[in-house]
This record gives sequence, structure tokens and C-alpha cells, in this order.
Amino acid sequence: ALWFGIVSRVLGPHHCLPFLTGYLKCQDQATADLIRPFSPYIQTLSSCMSVSVLVGESCPAGCAIGIASDRCSVHLLLKGLIDAEKEVTKLRNKREEIEKQLAKLREKMSTADYSTKVPQKIQEMEAEKLRQSETEQQKVEEAMRNFEKMM
Repeated sequence: ALWFGIVSRVLGPHHCLPFLTGYLKCQDQATADLIRPFSPYIQTLSSCMSVSVLVGESCPAGCAIGIASDRCSVHLLLKGLIDAEKEVTKLRNKREEIEKQLAKLREKMSTADYSTKVPQKIQEMEAEKLRQSETEQQKVEEAMRNFEKMM
């Protein structure tokens, strides 16, 4: 699921890349020994062409990165499979949309009579929408950084 989560977060749901190469980069040998027996299952469930467990080695340039735990990160080699410049452009547009939504929400929530005139339930919903938009903005910016590394 983590593999699909990374691909979805980095690429968006409109991409279909069935032959990815994956890497599990472990902080130490003990973690690698714990994970290695599961790598064939991860490979099958993620439809990856291959999954390698690494300790003390660098992953190839052009990988999208996700954190599995404090001792292991997941890397998917995407360089050459996608048009990074096109993806960055899409993400910039998405970031602009999110920034507009955030500005509008913040302006609305900062009015002097907001807390007295707006029902508490609506305030809570808008606060949650603000948090979700901020999280989405962070994810978009992370994805942009990953794609920019591939250019």
C-alpha cells in the first residue's frame, strides 16, 4: 500500500506505470534482515519489476521517496518514465489553486466578527478544511521537489 501511496501522491491517480523499480533503503543491517524476506511479496503486490533492499548504498537519482519508518525509506525509480517538466507545471497550477483557497479561507476566518457570527460547527468545518488544504499544499510542494530533482 505504501508503494501505491507514494505513486499516487507523487504522480497522481492518472498515471499507470506497471514496471517500476523499487528500493527499500534501510538504516542498518538488522532492519534489512527483517524486511528482506518480505521483498518478494512487496514486489508482487506493488507490480514492481524489482525490489531491492539496500543498506549503506545510495539509490539511483530520479527516485520518488516515501518514509516507511524511521529505519526504512521507500524509493521508486521514475526518471525516464515520466515528463518531469510537465508534472512540475501541473503541480505549480495545483499549488496556485490551493494558495487561493487558503487565502480565501484565512481572510474569512480572520474577520473581526467571525467567531461570534459563524456557528461553531461551521467554524470547525472550515478549520478542518484549512488543515486539509495546508496538508495538500505540503504534499504538492514535496512532489514538485521530487520532480525537480529529475530534471
